[in-house]
Amino acid sequence: MEDILRALSEVLKTFELGESEIKIYSLLQRESLTPRQIAKALGLSERIVREKLKHLLELGLVERTLVNRGWLGYVYRAKAPREALQEIFKRIESTLKALEKESKMKLKN
Repeated sequence: MEDILRALSEVLKTFELGESEIKIYSLLQRESLTPRQIAKALGLSERIVREKLKHLLELGLVERTLVNRGWLGYVYRAKAPREALQEIFKRIESTLKALEKESKMKLKN
Protein backbone atom coordinates (compact mmCIF):
# COMPACT_ATOMS: atom_id res chain seq x y z
CA MET A 1 0.00 0.00 0.00
CA GLU A 2 2.84 2.40 0.83
CA ASP A 3 4.40 1.70 -2.58
CA ILE A 4 1.14 2.64 -4.28
CA LEU A 5 0.83 5.88 -2.33
CA ARG A 6 4.46 6.76 -2.97
CA ALA A 7 4.10 6.14 -6.71
CA LEU A 8 0.88 8.13 -6.89
CA SER A 9 2.54 10.96 -5.00
CA GLU A 10 5.35 11.01 -7.58
CA VAL A 11 2.83 11.19 -10.43
CA LEU A 12 1.00 14.06 -8.79
CA LYS A 13 4.28 15.94 -8.28
CA THR A 14 4.74 16.06 -12.06
CA PHE A 15 1.61 18.21 -12.23
CA GLU A 16 3.02 20.91 -10.00
CA LEU A 17 3.08 24.04 -12.10
CA GLY A 18 5.31 26.98 -11.39
CA GLU A 19 4.29 30.59 -11.73
CA SER A 20 5.82 30.84 -15.23
CA GLU A 21 3.94 27.77 -16.45
CA ILE A 22 0.66 29.12 -15.12
CA LYS A 23 1.27 32.46 -16.85
CA ILE A 24 2.14 30.71 -20.12
CA TYR A 25 -0.96 28.51 -19.94
CA SER A 26 -3.16 31.54 -19.19
CA LEU A 27 -1.66 33.51 -22.08
CA LEU A 28 -2.14 30.60 -24.48
CA GLN A 29 -5.80 30.31 -23.52
CA ARG A 30 -6.33 33.69 -25.19
CA GLU A 31 -4.35 33.07 -28.38
CA SER A 32 -1.90 30.74 -30.10
CA LEU A 33 1.68 31.99 -29.92
CA THR A 34 5.26 31.08 -30.74
CA PRO A 35 7.83 30.68 -27.95
CA ARG A 36 9.38 34.02 -28.97
CA GLN A 37 6.01 35.79 -28.71
CA ILE A 38 5.37 34.22 -25.31
CA ALA A 39 8.83 35.24 -24.07
CA LYS A 40 8.29 38.82 -25.20
CA ALA A 41 4.79 39.05 -23.70
CA LEU A 42 5.88 37.68 -20.32
CA GLY A 43 9.39 39.13 -20.12
CA LEU A 44 11.00 35.69 -19.93
CA SER A 45 13.93 34.25 -21.85
CA GLU A 46 13.02 32.14 -24.85
CA ARG A 47 15.00 29.23 -23.37
CA ILE A 48 12.91 29.28 -20.18
CA VAL A 49 9.70 29.48 -22.22
CA ARG A 50 10.74 26.45 -24.29
CA GLU A 51 11.49 24.45 -21.11
CA LYS A 52 8.13 25.35 -19.60
CA LEU A 53 6.30 24.56 -22.85
CA LYS A 54 7.97 21.14 -22.93
CA HIS A 55 6.63 20.41 -19.43
CA LEU A 56 3.15 21.68 -20.33
CA LEU A 57 3.20 19.49 -23.47
CA GLU A 58 4.22 16.42 -21.46
CA LEU A 59 1.32 17.07 -19.08
CA GLY A 60 -1.10 17.41 -21.98
CA LEU A 61 -2.06 20.97 -21.06
CA VAL A 62 -0.96 22.55 -24.35
CA GLU A 63 -0.57 21.41 -27.91
CA ARG A 64 1.52 22.67 -30.78
CA THR A 65 1.16 23.01 -34.51
CA LEU A 66 4.02 23.07 -36.99
CA VAL A 67 3.91 26.23 -39.10
CA ASN A 68 5.89 27.55 -42.03
CA ARG A 69 6.07 31.33 -42.01
CA GLY A 70 9.25 31.61 -44.02
CA TRP A 71 10.76 29.46 -41.26
CA LEU A 72 9.68 26.24 -39.63
CA GLY A 73 8.50 26.53 -36.08
CA TYR A 74 5.71 25.76 -33.68
CA VAL A 75 2.70 27.71 -32.53
CA TYR A 76 1.35 26.67 -29.15
CA ARG A 77 -2.17 26.82 -27.76
CA ALA A 78 -3.65 25.84 -24.43
CA LYS A 79 -6.12 23.01 -24.32
CA ALA A 80 -9.47 23.91 -22.82
CA PRO A 81 -9.43 23.43 -19.02
CA ARG A 82 -11.93 20.56 -19.23
CA GLU A 83 -9.82 18.80 -21.88
CA ALA A 84 -6.65 19.41 -19.87
CA LEU A 85 -8.23 17.93 -16.73
CA GLN A 86 -9.32 14.86 -18.69
CA GLU A 87 -5.68 14.35 -19.75
CA ILE A 88 -4.57 14.59 -16.13
CA PHE A 89 -7.23 12.14 -14.95
CA LYS A 90 -6.27 9.69 -17.71
CA ARG A 91 -2.64 9.76 -16.56
CA ILE A 92 -3.61 9.25 -12.94
CA GLU A 93 -5.98 6.41 -13.86
CA SER A 94 -3.31 4.75 -16.00
CA THR A 95 -0.80 4.99 -13.16
CA LEU A 96 -3.28 3.55 -10.67
CA LYS A 97 -4.04 0.61 -12.98
CA ALA A 98 -0.34 -0.12 -13.42
CA LEU A 99 0.21 0.06 -9.66
CA GLU A 100 -2.78 -2.19 -9.02
CA LYS A 101 -1.44 -4.74 -11.49
CA GLU A 102 2.00 -4.58 -9.91
CA SER A 103 0.65 -5.02 -6.38
CA LYS A 104 -1.48 -8.02 -7.47
CA MET A 105 1.62 -9.64 -8.93
CA LYS A 106 3.53 -9.02 -5.69
CA LEU A 107 0.71 -10.60 -3.68
CA LYS A 108 0.80 -13.72 -5.87
CA ASN A 109 4.53 -14.20 -5.27
